[in-house]
Amino acid sequence: MNHSFSVLLDAYRRLWPNRSITAETLDEQNSQALLYETIRQELCDEWTHPRVRQSSEVKFYYAVKRVAASDLPDGMKVALIQAYLTVMEQLQANHT
Repeated sequence: MNHSFSVLLDAYRRLWPNRSITAETLDEQNSQALLYETIRQELCDEWTHPRVRQSSEVKFYYAVKRVAASDLPDGMKVALIQAYLTVMEQLQANHT
């Protein structure tokens, strides 16, 4: 099942309602860019004070666990986890 990035961005907003993500109407390309950037910031733990930041691997684990435990449809869970994997792979490639 193929979900649009705007639908995935909306699902992300539902899982993390306290995150301030722009509510403007975005096209598919901008939705993808915003979703990936938001996930990157989360995995890099940029919203946490530097002294208590966790590794991207730990943040990835908690994010996947939260997505898996959510009430989202299974296809959407898989698509969101795939987005996390894509960003995580980009982060790993940038650190090597």
